[in-house]
Amino acid sequence: MQFVPIPITPEWLSKTIHLWFPFLEHISKRSKEPIRSLGQQIVRGDIQLALAWDEGEQKAYGLFGLCFTMRGDDKIGEVRWLTGHDMKRWLGLLPELEQYFRDCGCVVVRPICRPGWSRMIRGKGYKITHYTMEKVL
Repeated sequence: MQFVPIPITPEWLSKTIHLWFPFLEHISKRSKEPIRSLGQQIVRGDIQLALAWDEGEQKAYGLFGLCFTMRGDDKIGEVRWLTGHDMKRWLGLLPELEQYFRDCGCVVVRPICRPGWSRMIRGKGYKITHYTMEKVL
């Protein structure tokens, strides 16, 4: 399994749309955000995509949605989206994801994850710093 970032260019996004677009439906259902809005975030460059890619099968098993923010002078790498199937096969990509953020100049990686996912990565050096809660009005 490989961690494969997709360059944020119209050429690369259109070349790879068949690989990442199917994952947007699941992200949309969880986030309640329309697929069109998710696509716009990608096209604008607000979210960079990366795949959990099985080279042997030539198949994407997961999709990461990444973004970068600043905290003072520190660049923070955020994992905004993380979805896919058979996650236990690609959870081992965390070191590659972390190295990618380091290579981009980040000093912190901040995954935004559901409770079940947080339990899976807590033992890999991640700790809870904040809780995000929501209520439908």
